[in-house]
Amino acid sequence: MSRSLRSLPRRSLAAGLLLVLAVLGGCSRHHGVTAPPASRAQPPTPSSPEAAVRLFEWSWNHRDTLGVFQLLADDFRFNFAAWDSAGNLFPGRLIGRQEMLCIVRHIFRGGGCYPPANSIVLSFDPSLYPQGDSRPGKDAIWHREILTSVYLNVRTESASYIAQGNARFFVVRGDSALIPQELVSRGFRPDSTRWYVDQWNDETRVGSALSRAFPVSALPSRGTTWGDILALYR
Repeated sequence: MSRSLRSLPRRSLAAGLLLVLAVLGGCSRHHGVTAPPASRAQPPTPSSPEAAVRLFEWSWNHRDTLGVFQLLADDFRFNFAAWDSAGNLFPGRLIGRQEMLCIVRHIFRGGGCYPPANSIVLSFDPSLYPQGDSRPGKDAIWHREILTSVYLNVRTESASYIAQGNARFFVVRGDSALIPQELVSRGFRPDSTRWYVDQWNDETRVGSALSRAFPVSALPSRGTTWGDILALYR
């Protein structure tokens, strides 16, 4: 049986974090790396489709690379919105698991060409409603889909990036998921009580998001898409 984030012993969590650093060690451009912020809050256990999406939200708000690392299925893919030209920078206009982990590390902790986030505010809908997976051939017993509105503000030492719109998450139950080998080596196994994210479709748009910048911040703010932020930190 796989172990959830909450049930993993402290020693295993520490070892897991070291494993994340080793896996992400292949990312290029390692200057400016900062330590992850300490947090007293406990991450949600991804024991349901909505809880898996809440863990994703929590991980961004807490800049927690381990949460994302343990949440993405091996066949994970991020799809850019059709209207987002940032997708043209990536083959097939998509981002796979390993590349996404590198990007997330650059945003959360540093190592990319741009300064890492000093703070991140990510808000999804107060209530999340899983639906049957709309992709062909997906059985709703193992595959669910959640559409949520998004407000994202990534604040760095020099700028504040804001994205608004929607995001669509496709989640898969652990006894049907392709579990990454890095997680298998840590004891994760097919588990009907755990859910993973295997696809994330960005549906944010450039719009009138600038009015929701940090009110006390004098930093220049930029309304953009979530995909564009990811492309910036690739």
